[in-house]
Amino acid sequence: MADVFTDLQTETEALAELAERHGYGPGPDLAGYFARLTSTARLVRLSVEHPAAFGVTPQISYDTLDEAIVSWLIEQRKATALLTSAPPEPELPWSDGPLRPSVLAAAVLTELFACGQDIADAVGIRLRRDDAIGHVAYYGIRTRDRVYHRHQETPPGQFRFELRAPSGELWAFGPQDARDRITGPAEDFCLLVTGRRFAEDLSLVFTGGHTAEWLELLER
Repeated sequence: MADVFTDLQTETEALAELAERHGYGPGPDLAGYFARLTSTARLVRLSVEHPAAFGVTPQISYDTLDEAIVSWLIEQRKATALLTSAPPEPELPWSDGPLRPSVLAAAVLTELFACGQDIADAVGIRLRRDDAIGHVAYYGIRTRDRVYHRHQETPPGQFRFELRAPSGELWAFGPQDARDRITGPAEDFCLLVTGRRFAEDLSLVFTGGHTAEWLELLER
């Protein structure tokens, strides 16, 4: 798995290329996806440059896909550069609570993953993922407890995650002796935690009662 900032830069360009290749002509309007991503990029810039003023940014809309892609690329490239050069401390404000720049980059990569899947589904293509999704998997694991907090539930002990990367490497997180375990393809886990697929359509295995409870809360 490459450096998170390098992967953020690479995945940004790849998403723009995906939209340029499949977004023109008859078919769904993809501009709205990039309006959402532009808002996220502007929030990142605000978090780094003016943390005391961090908050909601104005709603964005675009008339054309060209305008949407170019505007987003400008904002996202600036946001990536700021995150890359930001010191590890202090943590930066974010909607999920203060995050280190590297973790915030993983959060943005998670947004890119979800948006890329939305576009792929809209135009009817199958994406070929690489090990950059490891940052998305990490962020999904790191924010596991958010599901419980959203439903006013107390999180249980740690899970063990054993996820198979696109390259075939095994990524393991959590105590090796944990009774509650989630195993399977890393891409499937990323699709699950971003809400792009239901568990019944994926090849993940959930062991232990707490993982079943977590899944029920996640998909509720």
